[in-house]
Amino acid sequence: MKFAVLTGGGDSSGMNAFVRAIVRSALNIRTETSIWGVLDGWKGLIYNDFRQLDKGSVAGIASAGGTILGTVRVPELATDPILQESAARNLHDNRIDYLFVCGGNGSIKAAHAINTLIKADNIKTKILCAPGSIDNDVCNSFGSSIGFYSALDKSHEMLEWIKDTASSHRRVYLIKSMGRDSAYLAFYSGIAAGAEYVICPGEHVDYDYLATMIEERDRDTRIIVAEGFEQDLHTIRKTLEDIFKKRNVIHEIRTVDMSYFQRGGKAAVADIIRASWVAYRMVKDAYAKADSGFYTAFYTGHAPMPIPLDIAADDSRTNHVGIPNEIIDFAIALR
Repeated sequence: MKFAVLTGGGDSSGMNAFVRAIVRSALNIRTETSIWGVLDGWKGLIYNDFRQLDKGSVAGIASAGGTILGTVRVPELATDPILQESAARNLHDNRIDYLFVCGGNGSIKAAHAINTLIKADNIKTKILCAPGSIDNDVCNSFGSSIGFYSALDKSHEMLEWIKDTASSHRRVYLIKSMGRDSAYLAFYSGIAAGAEYVICPGEHVDYDYLATMIEERDRDTRIIVAEGFEQDLHTIRKTLEDIFKKRNVIHEIRTVDMSYFQRGGKAAVADIIRASWVAYRMVKDAYAKADSGFYTAFYTGHAPMPIPLDIAADDSRTNHVGIPNEIIDFAIALR
């Protein structure tokens, strides 16, 4: 058989572990398998840019951040029939039996669109997808995304650094976190680091309450602001400063954007093992001639049935943006 592997969307630590597991599982199960990496994500598939992979190609990459295959966003692929046709034709012309994808919501939608075209044209290629996103916003009703726990590790470390300075200088820090429309990364980072408050997208913030909380803490305060929140750090800072001014209170407020430091770096063990587990399941199913689908897991050893791509690509059926109430209650209890 002939396999191809692609990493798409934003890079996330654990993608390299996924690539390694695809290559090693395939070659260890059937040595005659031919495996090709698609370079620069969906762009590489559109422009027919492949490189053959062997065990040596993936040696020592499991813990490395980013992706050795590269990833270039092509958001228009999900809706542009010309690009979709080019991608489908390249899969056909290269005689690819299975394309393995690790990526975010855009990648799942692109995979679904190409898979629909493949079926209409009677092309033999099947597409198997896994979630790769630091935001934990890919079919998160069915599992967690590869890269999420690695980003949490980075966030926790940075928040501890900030706490040292905040405590030393009695400062308030407003800290921006990635997460797009989902607040998972910001919220779980706050729980892990013991931050005093996390502002989530769509939240109606009681700034008088925040100001009172800051006054009562006195020593230091870290307030994490999720990327999707409607107001930027400067606006929040100005609002709090105005409240303190009315109260005749002086508090030094600093802002920090830790966003892009959350994405890269060494993969967490949880992501390495789970990415490898999901990839292994996909390879086994490919040899069993499985149909196209989306694979996920909450933990290593968890093996739910694959989700059809048309369902996986429908966020309203597979994904929740808000933090579950039991997690919110859990976080409040830890304050």
